[in-house]
Amino acid sequence: MRSRLLFPHRFKLLGWLLALPGFVLGYQVVYNDYNIPGFELVLREKSSLFLSASENFTNELALTMVITGLLLIAFSKQKTEDELTAKMRLNALYWSILVNFCWYGVLVVFAVINTIVHITSIGSIVSFASDNLTFTVYNLFMPLVILIVRFYYLLYKNKEEYEIKPLRFLSYKPYRILGIILSVGLFTGLIIANLAGVDENKLSVAYLLPLVMLLWVYSKEKEEDEYINTIRLNAMQIAVYVNYAILLIGNFAVYGLGFLYVLVFNLATIPTIFLIVFHYRLYKIRQEDSERSRLNLNLL
Repeated sequence: MRSRLLFPHRFKLLGWLLALPGFVLGYQVVYNDYNIPGFELVLREKSSLFLSASENFTNELALTMVITGLLLIAFSKQKTEDELTAKMRLNALYWSILVNFCWYGVLVVFAVINTIVHITSIGSIVSFASDNLTFTVYNLFMPLVILIVRFYYLLYKNKEEYEIKPLRFLSYKPYRILGIILSVGLFTGLIIANLAGVDENKLSVAYLLPLVMLLWVYSKEKEEDEYINTIRLNAMQIAVYVNYAILLIGNFAVYGLGFLYVLVFNLATIPTIFLIVFHYRLYKIRQEDSERSRLNLNLL
């Protein structure tokens, strides 16, 4: 169950050297409006409503340092990389995405309750999460932080043990079927509504899409075994890599209101990419098995 998608062990130190200063710089940018003097470029002839003529890249630098550093910490090999550490990393991946989206789900529920009932305490939580895009900003790196914390906790906890509890997934029926129906139905409905020119304010149901996709992601296949778990690990890692590659490209290529859309789409990119990679690999494996069975029958 070893993963091939890991950086060399020496990259872990580089990760810490990037992430820690990146967090400090990011804190200064977000809470103290700090910009590195002279660290800007003139990108347009004149400013517009949402875009200034010049862009200071301090914020982009901080985010790049944090994301790159955390990726290197999370996905660099241990000195001794074996099947047990691979299981721990899968476990950490499993919990990082799940916990992050559970927190997101709580905020969505609170937002709905606040819309209906207007409870002061709940309204304060929703306001904190939505003001200045607090949740979407923290969502950029929280899955990686949770992954790292969980992984090192498991390493510490299992120093003298050689087994780790298997991951638990929702049953194939009804959760997987329900997740597929809700995800495809909601996604299709959003596309139709968008093409029909429905007011964007009425499309807030889109924020439910990442949650219903989790039913699909965290439910079993009809036949779930150790090999499927290996495919899950690789698919989750690829999803994280691709997600953050897209984010970092958008970080430098998209500005103003456009980057707001990048942040919103970022809520659903990990489960989306995971499902694509996971099911593509399952399809290829089943195709190979079918071809192998056909050859065996021909030999008989």
